[in-house]
Amino acid sequence: MTNWRSGVIPTWCPGCEDFIIYAGLQNTLAKLNMDQDKTVIVYDIGCIGNMADFVKAWGIHSLHGRSVPTGVGIKLANPELNVIVIGGDGGVYGEGLSHLIAAARLNIDITVIVANNQLYSLTTGQSSPTTPKGSKTKSTPKGVESVPVVPLELIKAVNPEALAQHVSCLEPLKVAEAMEKAIKHQGFDLLDLDQLCVSFGKQLR
Repeated sequence: MTNWRSGVIPTWCPGCEDFIIYAGLQNTLAKLNMDQDKTVIVYDIGCIGNMADFVKAWGIHSLHGRSVPTGVGIKLANPELNVIVIGGDGGVYGEGLSHLIAAARLNIDITVIVANNQLYSLTTGQSSPTTPKGSKTKSTPKGVESVPVVPLELIKAVNPEALAQHVSCLEPLKVAEAMEKAIKHQGFDLLDLDQLCVSFGKQLR
């Protein structure tokens, strides 16, 4: 069985649910017996983007919000590659939202995994595109005025054939099952993983 661990010890906060995503991805890649030489993972900026150091696979640490178009470019250049994009709600639904929509409309065969904690947590808890309306955060002390992005509804609106899933990181087995389903699916996939930031998420309660 292929070892997908790089040997670099993860540096997330103790109790961070990114560990669930990391373990789920490791187990899924091994279970599916993915070809390590034909698998490319593109990482966005943010806490989850630090996974670039922890996974033993071809990888690219992209610019903030540019992970999806980077993944699209890789898949178009070499359709035989398995392309997985990993980012947070800030990078994928914020800076990269137009790229996400374009990729979904193209139905390009990539899997996009989003660690959605409703905040920009790497920069200590500012509101993100999925922060609930009215939430008081570091950047919105009087409450968020805009309505949040609803990822699954958005993707299905632009491409009904796309695979769009939402799973809570509180259910690790379902996270792994959803990853397996997404990677196996032919066409565009979005896996939105709901999580709570253990360091800055208390302000959303």
